[in-house]
Amino acid sequence: MIRVLHAGDPEEAHRRLVFLGTAPSDADRLCAVLRPYLLCVPDGRTARILWAYLSGRGVRTAWGGRRLLFSVSSPEQVGRWMEESPEILSALSPVKEAVGRYLKKGFVVDCRGKELRLGGVPRIMGILNVTPDSFSDGGKFVSAETAVSHGLAMAEAGAEIIDVGGESTRPGSVPVPAGEEIARVVPVIRGLSRRTDALLSIDTTKAAVAREAVDAGACMINDTSALAGDPEMAGFAAQSGCAVVLMHRKGTPATMQVAPSYGSLFDEVLDELSERMDAAAKAGIPRERILVDPGIGFGKRLEDNLALHRHLPDLRNLGRPVVFGPSRKAFLGKVTGKEEPAGRMFGTAASVAVSALRGADILRVHDVPEMRDVVRVVAAIREGAEC
Repeated sequence: MIRVLHAGDPEEAHRRLVFLGTAPSDADRLCAVLRPYLLCVPDGRTARILWAYLSGRGVRTAWGGRRLLFSVSSPEQVGRWMEESPEILSALSPVKEAVGRYLKKGFVVDCRGKELRLGGVPRIMGILNVTPDSFSDGGKFVSAETAVSHGLAMAEAGAEIIDVGGESTRPGSVPVPAGEEIARVVPVIRGLSRRTDALLSIDTTKAAVAREAVDAGACMINDTSALAGDPEMAGFAAQSGCAVVLMHRKGTPATMQVAPSYGSLFDEVLDELSERMDAAAKAGIPRERILVDPGIGFGKRLEDNLALHRHLPDLRNLGRPVVFGPSRKAFLGKVTGKEEPAGRMFGTAASVAVSALRGADILRVHDVPEMRDVVRVVAAIREGAEC
């Protein structure tokens, strides 16, 4: 896919260009006249047409691996090129569309008739695991009464979405039968739906579980397999009217942390999420109901998890809201030395602050009141008046 590479300054842009295979001297030339939007076009007919056209106009370009790279000032600049050179409209149109997707920030997501407005202050999604073996809080909320009480407390503390999960997806975990998962989550969702206006999400990869959860009051499906784990899930999600979170995951929970590797993390994450979005749309799910999650900790090395923070704006190339869930995860323990998940709150706060600043629309967290304060401060800084 044609995409905009996030680069906060010429130095960062230079590092990314060299990483992608651009000769340092060519990166120097391109960064010397860097415009706000750095485009990356996969090699092929479109790239070759653009290279000839841009070279003729004196626009600096570079090749990195099998990618054409150049920068533009604005979508309007591309629009002017389209007016001046209609003969290559087929090559310029996807460039303008790519910049438009990257710039899109305001979203209204339909959740079974309830509107979730995103694009300003990031929303908080509270994690409610009703499992005996989740990595952080397994066993704390196995009774429906305790789980409902905790969900209500999270909603009161500022969680606008409560994500209820009945199957652990920690590294090395194995699936549980659908019937057992249903028995865990349905009483909790039903109890919450009667007592809170917070949006209720079901964290599952199974259509049978999603169906029962939606009947109980869920209006969002958070699928860590991006609808690939159950052939019936996409069809059910389409007819349910639910919003759907598609997450990138390399492998399964049982295998995902067994020597994961990437040639180019963001190329692979964007391509695979784009493919899953296309599959969802083909199944009848409107793109306006789709959210994306890069899957931090799901088949990622430490360096991958850190890179997801630095280059989170790259996900804007998909043109959909971004869900980000770093809460208490193992990579934070590797950085801070905190072995127990409950001791990673400050590490989580740092991760939430960076991801909120870099464009996450929804933060999926355990510690709702603390992370709500983090998000509020970040939003105030980001949106403050110039002076």
